[in-house]
Amino acid sequence: MQTVTLPSLQRHYQNFLPLLAIAAALGCTLVLFNTGSTDDGKQRDTALSPSTSPIYSAPSTEAFEHADDYLKDIDKAMSDGLAVLRGGDSKSITSQSRYFNALVNAGYAQFGSSYYDPLGSCGVTGSSARHLWHTQIRALSADAGHSIAGEVANARAILQRDRQSCLDAVRLPLEEALKWAPTALSGLNLVPTWQGSAGWLESTVERSSTNL
Repeated sequence: MQTVTLPSLQRHYQNFLPLLAIAAALGCTLVLFNTGSTDDGKQRDTALSPSTSPIYSAPSTEAFEHADDYLKDIDKAMSDGLAVLRGGDSKSITSQSRYFNALVNAGYAQFGSSYYDPLGSCGVTGSSARHLWHTQIRALSADAGHSIAGEVANARAILQRDRQSCLDAVRLPLEEALKWAPTALSGLNLVPTWQGSAGWLESTVERSSTNL
């Protein structure tokens, strides 16, 4: 039977210490990675999940109405923004910036966030409006001077272009619009036929000659 002496115990203890330290470090690492509530996990899953499809993805009467309302909200935000900038109050400017962010999110949710989306130009219009707003804020800085005037004009032109693209995208083609029209209207021939126009022209000439 081997006798266990104090020096041998010390050697075994010294060899065991590094293993104990490694095990403790691994345990702490696992605890750190596993911390977080269930809600945090749900938020991470939501962030990793693909973006949802926009509410409107094709021209329709409803899409046109919502796009028209959305563009009116943008126009009002730009008009109110000019008044806020003239006032120069930093809190009001910050609040208006948050409102533009909300407009952008609403546009993305309704119409998409890319030109590649069928009605994405409507969502992009909100982003263009926010870009113009931030450009106008930068134009207020003392050192900007007239150097940023070109950027403001360019941002305004982009907003107008996207706005028109939005209206063009949500507008129903004539053939589709007639399907939703009343029967009497949809049966009309929208291309004028000039049958009997000769009599109309002759009577017009006669009336005109009496006024000479």
